[in-house]
Amino acid sequence: MTRRRCARLLALVIGLATVVVGTLAACGGGAARSCEEALTAAATSVDGVVGAEFTCERSFGNPSQEGSVTIAGTTETAVVAVMEDVLRAFAASAELGDASVVYTGFANEDGTISVEPVDAGFNGTPSIRDLREHYGITPG
Repeated sequence: MTRRRCARLLALVIGLATVVVGTLAACGGGAARSCEEALTAAATSVDGVVGAEFTCERSFGNPSQEGSVTIAGTTETAVVAVMEDVLRAFAASAELGDASVVYTGFANEDGTISVEPVDAGFNGTPSIRDLREHYGITPG
């Protein structure tokens, strides 16, 4: 390989590395942390929630939000009611974008009762837009 070709190849590799690092930095820390904080704040603002943990990531341009919410409750009816209040809190949060879909597990403290949005009448996991439309909430 000639010196000129090696120099071009090295420049190409450095350029690609710069793009990758810049992209990771732009998609990383701050935005993910803000997303996680917004979800946690919304969930823990609800009476009956004893803990919440969320992870927000962006991989190849696709966002992923998932988490778990622990609810104080001893009956499925009580746990579903608190879950619905959490879903309303997500809908009311101005920090959460319409298109976000938050995959969240809801369970009571000892893990004997686990519920999902389908238990509240949703067809799978709703987007924030779906929650806003369903509950008639406009964030403000």
